[in-house]
Amino acid sequence: MMMAGDLFLIVISLFVYIKYFYVYDIWPSKTLVENPSWIILILVIWLFYAQVFNLYNVLHASKPGVLLRRTAMVAFLTGITYLAFPFLSPVFPKTRMPVYLFIGQLIFLLSLWHRLFSYIFQQEILQKRVLVVGAGWSGKEIVKVIHSKNVYHQTGYQVLAFIDDDPEKYKKVIEGVKVAGNSEELFTYARRLKIDEIILAVQTARDLKGTLYGALVNCQNLGVQAVPVNMVYETLTGRLLVKKNEEGEYLLTYDFFSPHKNSLYLLLNRILNIGFGLVGMFVTLLLIPLVWLGNLIFSRGPLFFTQERVGRDDEPFTIIKFRTMVVDAEKETGAVFAEKDDPRITFPGKIMRRARIDELPQFWNIFKGDMNLIGPRPERPEFIRQLVRIIKFYPTRHVVKPGITGWAQVNYKYGANQLDSLTKLQYDLYYIKNRSFFLDLKILRMTIGVMLKLKGN
Repeated sequence: MMMAGDLFLIVISLFVYIKYFYVYDIWPSKTLVENPSWIILILVIWLFYAQVFNLYNVLHASKPGVLLRRTAMVAFLTGITYLAFPFLSPVFPKTRMPVYLFIGQLIFLLSLWHRLFSYIFQQEILQKRVLVVGAGWSGKEIVKVIHSKNVYHQTGYQVLAFIDDDPEKYKKVIEGVKVAGNSEELFTYARRLKIDEIILAVQTARDLKGTLYGALVNCQNLGVQAVPVNMVYETLTGRLLVKKNEEGEYLLTYDFFSPHKNSLYLLLNRILNIGFGLVGMFVTLLLIPLVWLGNLIFSRGPLFFTQERVGRDDEPFTIIKFRTMVVDAEKETGAVFAEKDDPRITFPGKIMRRARIDELPQFWNIFKGDMNLIGPRPERPEFIRQLVRIIKFYPTRHVVKPGITGWAQVNYKYGANQLDSLTKLQYDLYYIKNRSFFLDLKILRMTIGVMLKLKGN
């Protein structure tokens, strides 16, 4: 539906451009009907970029912000590529203004249509009807996430039943969802209930026994896709799925695979970090007199605060920040997590933390190469030693450089205990697994919002 609307609006945009904006001395009267290649080419280019940016992923339809950003990018690239394409598209007009109008028209019409589609999609009638295979821990967790309106933005899935081979679970209601049957009945229920998707909440491929595997193949032939539970969980929450075992240790429910190194991304990332480092150090210099005055009035002592942190590949480095706590804040207690409304935080320190001004001196760390602008927050060695005892995979976050801001910082509150550290780790690993320019830009935008709203900690 969305794709059909897109293609129609693209043709309309091209028609308006040719009829009202396009002026060229040699072909002043050419029309779309006389040049079918013009239509075909722009539709092919649009579909290419839409595929590259995964524009028609149905899960994006429930998230207007994601959908509109990708729509604008695809529309912009389509317009630029189309007008620069030789022979099969209209040549450039006399002036540049029609080009800008054409691209702007594409972005405006398609963004407006996608915003409307996103609103329609969020209505209950358009929810995807799903079965969850596996009523164990993973299955229960994904159902809780789907039923949580705060997490899933009130859209997406309607879970109709569990499928599980454990006879003791048959007919039981788990997390508000009934266990309808076993693997032998999966295809029957998928067809009878008109299922759109199957969420596969089993640990590994080894759990796909003969009967279940055959049923999934039949469902695939019916047009019902089976999606691993970790993929759905990550899409809905923005973090990786973690389980606590009987010994009190936290485990990743699925193996963690970091993406291959993208040399171009890493090169551009370093260049941008050097640029941000220079700008950030300049801003820091401008703010030093104000921070010094605040400390002079409310809490005399050193202007800066340095501390050892752990960076990429577990290498230690010294972080630098504006001091926000009283002098010798840990003299009596030793290393402890900072808490909300921590009495050790000074009055100017509270303001700096809320606006994240205290982080600005770290641009020196970015310039030196100890840190990136975006990445997991660097943690203290003392806390890491504590956390590794119950979260064995905690050092996984050290495969990338730490950052001033990150996916965990813009999505979760300040960490004051081990459970908070676990949740933030889930976000960090999601970032490491999915990091890209688009995700970095999203984090920057969200960070600016946090700073302007004084929601930092």
